Amino acid sequence: MDINDDALRTLWQRQQPPSGLADAMARKIQRHRRVEKLRRVIEVALTVAGVALLTWPVADGRLSAGQWLLIPFFSVFLVASWTILLRQQADQHTAAREPVSVYASIRKLQLRNRLRHLKLAHVSALALSGYALISLIACQLLGTTEWQHAALRLAAWAIVWMGGTWWLVRRQGATIRQEYRRIARLGAGD
Repeated sequence: MDINDDALRTLWQRQQPPSGLADAMARKIQRHRRVEKLRRVIEVALTVAGVALLTWPVADGRLSAGQWLLIPFFSVFLVASWTILLRQQADQHTAAREPVSVYASIRKLQLRNRLRHLKLAHVSALALSGYALISLIACQLLGTTEWQHAALRLAAWAIVWMGGTWWLVRRQGATIRQEYRRIARLGAGD
């Protein structure tokens, strides 16, 4: 029995999903859009709250050593990361009623964007670790005890953040790459 893979793939890609499935997928897409909007609002609110708390003076009206150490990093990090994230094109929403080839190309774009976000998280954690190391060395050599303790706290938080980010990037990155390979095989030959 001779089976032509190209003809079989063409037949498969022309096949339309059942109408009930398309409606269910459309509902899931709408729910996903709402969750993404809510997540974005929460991220912005947490960013604004973090900056407000970071720059709020302590009881005597001045900023603590810990605040001074964090302000340079977050003034650069927050601006850079939000600029990158907001300038990226929004994910193209997957059309539930489109042919498989269209779905595959849109989904691959979404997965590449997610991998890019994970890379940004990893680079940001590395930048925080580098900044914490430089701050720790400078404060140990030139700073008072208050600055040395603040630099140690910053270094400890940077290590915890780096570990958590490494775990997240490794876990999600493997899953995303697996799905990307499956989608690439599905859309192969287009």
